Amino acid sequence: MMHITKHQVRIVIALFITLTFARATEAQSPVAPAAGVVYHRIEGRIQQRNRSVDNIQVRLFKMPEMQPVGDTFTRQDGQFMFQRIPTGDYLVETFETEKYEATQTSVSVYPRDLLEPRPTSATVFIDLPLKSSPARVAPGEVSADVDLDVPKKALKHYKDGMKKLEKRESAQGITELQTAIEMYPTYYAARLELGRELRLRKRFQEALEIIQPLMRIAPRRAEPHIEHGIILLALERREESVNEFNAALRLGEANWAAHLYLGWALLEQDGTKAEAYFQRALKLDEEKAARAHLALARLAEAKGERLLALDHLDAYLSLAPQAHDAEATRKLAERLRSQN
Repeated sequence: MMHITKHQVRIVIALFITLTFARATEAQSPVAPAAGVVYHRIEGRIQQRNRSVDNIQVRLFKMPEMQPVGDTFTRQDGQFMFQRIPTGDYLVETFETEKYEATQTSVSVYPRDLLEPRPTSATVFIDLPLKSSPARVAPGEVSADVDLDVPKKALKHYKDGMKKLEKRESAQGITELQTAIEMYPTYYAARLELGRELRLRKRFQEALEIIQPLMRIAPRRAEPHIEHGIILLALERREESVNEFNAALRLGEANWAAHLYLGWALLEQDGTKAEAYFQRALKLDEEKAARAHLALARLAEAKGERLLALDHLDAYLSLAPQAHDAEATRKLAERLRSQN
């Protein structure tokens, strides 16, 4: 086990928490793509007997590894969209609800001309099969899909809030999401987005109060545990945050964010153990978990493995050449190279 000073760890974590865990595929901050990478768009419409169905949760998986890529909800016209999707094969999944059966639809996005690859788009139409007799929910068990019953007024405030956040009008977005929750206290999507926004604004105690009920509202979802853990980590309640990230992994081991943040939570206690989680996060989704390279570079430098540290710094810069901390990372890399 190696020793990392608390001062070093806190500097890294403070920088890390303010900038990671983007809220959804459509709302990700723009990052310059790596050389040779082509991004596409997948859009679709969900309907039932030619009538559009709104507020249906849709999840996109990368095939064949069934790696989650993003989540969204259908709009009033039943439409949904995933942007900045790398070339490959995917699976569009809708969740089972009280009214509808779950569905899975395959879709692929590839450039039309492999010699001159350019972005393309793929469109899918999904017809939701009705349940013959709606299954009853067991006592004490609540599904995350209760959002299907959101009152129209609350749904409108949620959508208006998301539009404000996309325009970076944080104060107005927070107000709209708060109103949606006041109208419908068990509103899963509104609570998750409001908690994230408050956390990004460093209003950690408020974020904690918004996020905590989600573990009861959606006991089978990993996202609330991850968000809860990030807030606890920011509040320096490290042991509690470790418990939350472990809970998220029990619900879905192939979750890059849970591995990434668990690594940060363990970094001060056990660098070797933290390193394994950073490596796993990169294996699951190197682009989204790019900052794991920064942590691994610092761990390698602390062990005197200068060349390995440089490899991780270069990998991070390749994935995020225009990140806010790219210049500082380049200077660190130059310093390490000068030691040769």
